[in-house]
Amino acid sequence: MALLNAAMTLNVQAGYSLTSNFVPRGGCQWSSLGKCVQFGGEAGIEKKRRVSPGRNSVRCAVVLTDRYGAVAVKGTGRPTMEDTVSVVVDSSGKEPSFFGVFDGHGGIAVAELLKDEFWPIYKRQLRASNLVKATESAYLEMDQLTLAQPKGFLGALRERGVGGAKCGATAAAVVLKPSKDGQETIIASNVGDARVILSRARSAVQLTFDHKPDVAEERQRIEKRNPTPKKPLVVNVDGIWRVGGLLALSRAFGDAYLKDWSDGKVEGARGGFGLTAEPHVTVDTITPDDEFIIVATDGLWEKVSNQEVVDYCAEAGKEQSLESVAKGLVKLAQDRGTTDDISVVVVRLS
Repeated sequence: MALLNAAMTLNVQAGYSLTSNFVPRGGCQWSSLGKCVQFGGEAGIEKKRRVSPGRNSVRCAVVLTDRYGAVAVKGTGRPTMEDTVSVVVDSSGKEPSFFGVFDGHGGIAVAELLKDEFWPIYKRQLRASNLVKATESAYLEMDQLTLAQPKGFLGALRERGVGGAKCGATAAAVVLKPSKDGQETIIASNVGDARVILSRARSAVQLTFDHKPDVAEERQRIEKRNPTPKKPLVVNVDGIWRVGGLLALSRAFGDAYLKDWSDGKVEGARGGFGLTAEPHVTVDTITPDDEFIIVATDGLWEKVSNQEVVDYCAEAGKEQSLESVAKGLVKLAQDRGTTDDISVVVVRLS
């Protein structure tokens, strides 16, 4: 497992994922042109790079055996890539495997931190017997890291939060956890509008919840703690509900300027806009009817329905690599007009 994890970490950090501009840590360009060259393949990981004629124009992808495929693509309307992907797979079948996508906003710093630090925190929390509480604890512990005050002599004078007070990220994650009786437990979780769906008997089952302020329950949760009800914390701006009049998400990592705060005193100062990183969590047991898990950022879901994603994966057949399946989903969303960054992980269960 150590070798496999190290190989995957190297892959992500080196940028061997599908993005649209070559940058030191952001990845590679997805191009339909070029020659495919093998440059690795250890511990069940097949790595491919395609080099196209343009300057700094490369296409990269990852295929983890024939059971997992992941791609990440910079949006056509975005100046920089702000998505990251983390996959840690246990080849022995004795330890949990992790699949996560992180969609940054206001910069990539929080998404990068999640890619590197979230799974170690989460895995430690999963030693507890209550998997829902363990997942919630992992998310909230991770969020505290994203909200940290900068270090150094002048750190106290700078705004808190990794990447700044307005840097944040959504997340969707799946853990496949083996049990002693041979069954496999799926733990699906998210904050924000990144999503996890399960294909069960060719029907789409959404395992996460889209946390947006246009959902009445989310607005009510936020406004319930508003000390000045005459000044709503969630405002409709040109037809779009936004927390603080700015963020079209009701839950996210980071975004220190919208998180609740206090000076710790009983009658002291406090404030915030109700944004939280408390996740939605679903725990279930994998059944013989379960075929695929798809984890993706909102760039996919804003143009392609859950059932369309399931149908596309099923119709692709087992002869297609899951890299190709994930790429096809990205192309489908782009053909329908999305200009957002898109990250997709497809996991075959049967």
